[in-house]
Amino acid sequence: MKYAYLIFRTDDDSEEDRRVMSSGTQTLADGQAPADFAAARLAQNRIHHSYYTGPRRISYWPHEPGTPLPRTAPATAQHIDG
Repeated sequence: MKYAYLIFRTDDDSEEDRRVMSSGTQTLADGQAPADFAAARLAQNRIHHSYYTGPRRISYWPHEPGTPLPRTAPATAQHIDG
């Protein structure tokens, strides 16, 4: 199953779409739990964006192939803070 994600800063009062650090889609491996996928993406984001040491959140949700990636997470998205 394919999941979309948005990783954004949570320490600032600006609009959510202005705080996005990373976004994309990924097909989960067979048997991979969505929360495990999200935690791994969040950890990878910390490495790739090590200049930013503040709090961040990943929002993730099932993504239908061929649909555009929204600029903000839908209300049905799951979240992990890290």
